[in-house]
Amino acid sequence: MNWKEAWKNKWETQPVLMLLTIVIWSIFIGICIKGGTLLFTFIYSLFNPAVAQDLYQGLNLSVAREWHTGYYLGAVSLLLGILVAKAYIFYLVIQVFLTIDLVHPFSREVSVLISRIGRVTLEVGILIIIASGYFHWLSSRTMHSPALGGFLGGAFEYLIMGAVIYAIALVFKRGVEIQTDNDLTV
Repeated sequence: MNWKEAWKNKWETQPVLMLLTIVIWSIFIGICIKGGTLLFTFIYSLFNPAVAQDLYQGLNLSVAREWHTGYYLGAVSLLLGILVAKAYIFYLVIQVFLTIDLVHPFSREVSVLISRIGRVTLEVGILIIIASGYFHWLSSRTMHSPALGGFLGGAFEYLIMGAVIYAIALVFKRGVEIQTDNDLTV
């Protein structure tokens, strides 16, 4: 069965899951566009410092750019790292939705993907804490606090979400073991 037939079969048997997959795809694409735009404007700002005043949606890091290019590079790298990690989370969720079969939901592949989602979500929380500390330190040195808006998000929320997803991954791993035992006993 080729991928077109598999896709069609999934739509017929699990339409809600496929609709969720489309929503997750759109979020994933949006985060990728945000990251790509930030990366492009950052590279452009290295040659034209005036661009640093509005990197993306009002993000103004011009004071850091004028103060020291290395600190500016560090700030943008942290923001890009957070965006890449968030995009990776949604990519993994897409993989889960495309892999899972609601008739036999417990599989090793899905269990591994859910564990990875939990780990990356915890990493995003830690990255946000590091970035918040870095921007606090940077604003104390430059006397300018950049409006980060939707770039950082809440570290606590990601840490809690990562812990919950990790707990779900442990339950899922146990479900895989039980399903494997049941398949062997039949």
